[in-house]
Amino acid sequence: MRILFVVTLITFCAALAGIGAPVALAKAGSAAPPAKAGHAAVRATDPGAVASAKRALYEASGSGTIEQLVAARARFERLSAAEPKSALLHYWVAVADWRLTPRLMKDKTKAEPYCKDGLAHLEQALRLDPKLADALALKAGLQGLSITFDPPSAMSLGPQMEEEFRRAHALAPQNPRVYLLEGLNTLNKPAFVGGGAGMALPVFQKAQDMFAKESVADSTAPDWGRDDAYLWAGRAATKLKDWPRALELYKKALEANPTNAWVKQQLIPEAEKAIADGGKGKS
Repeated sequence: MRILFVVTLITFCAALAGIGAPVALAKAGSAAPPAKAGHAAVRATDPGAVASAKRALYEASGSGTIEQLVAARARFERLSAAEPKSALLHYWVAVADWRLTPRLMKDKTKAEPYCKDGLAHLEQALRLDPKLADALALKAGLQGLSITFDPPSAMSLGPQMEEEFRRAHALAPQNPRVYLLEGLNTLNKPAFVGGGAGMALPVFQKAQDMFAKESVADSTAPDWGRDDAYLWAGRAATKLKDWPRALELYKKALEANPTNAWVKQQLIPEAEKAIADGGKGKS
């Protein structure tokens, strides 16, 4: 059972390698290791600068190249360097790292530095604001990815991730990103510990419900993930070979983010083909 759990967690990391991945991507070799920015002239508390960096990250995550995603990350790095005591800015660097790490997984020597960097920024964020639920949940997500680089760590990180999700829910019961990241964890856990596609779908549904209610007034605050909640529910439905439901969910993901190239160019056509073939598509 112990070996199975480790193998499943490694599989979990491989599954996460598709997060937000458009069909046409730049080669992994095009990304340099994360660079530490010097102090920028602009103050990090400038809401306009943060909102602009968020838009760049959103666009790069949906349909941009790796270079564009690295550039979006660099904007947050500069803002964080200008105001190192901002927990939110450390968090946003980590979000970019979470997006980048799976994109670069074909060359783990390029992916691992971003994963480690994201975890380091989250440690900083949580030191500055221990009650930042988004940072706790994202830390669990990046820890899941980190197992790819250090498989033996699965046995210690698995319980840590569960505890981080528990604490994040306690701090922010209505936070949709906590449910989203927990859903990803559930999707790839073995059935004997409460995982699998069937168990993950209600968690993703909860995330979708919470996103529908979420209203973020602060332009610098976390507000990402709406399309991810539908996208990964669609992936869960695919594992169950429920292609009509998967197609419906993918279409909702595209409505939430029309720039998501992975959904538009790969996942929707894949589901449509499976339905046309009588449900014989790959799960």
